[in-house]
Amino acid sequence: MRDAACYFRQKAELCRELAEALGSQHDPVVLKLREMADEFDENARILERRIAREEAEEDDFADAGNLH
Repeated sequence: MRDAACYFRQKAELCRELAEALGSQHDPVVLKLREMADEFDENARILERRIAREEAEEDDFADAGNLH
């Protein structure tokens, strides 16, 4: 999942770079690229939250196994 989150972050950055290169901030293509970048970032955030939650659950499980 980390690789997928990194992939989404890279694609978001690429979309922003392309939008910047096109120049006109009112161009529909630029607006769509920025929208796509936001969607890629949101997908990455979702995955990163899932990773953090799973790691926390693993830590809780490991800690619970040490109790006697």
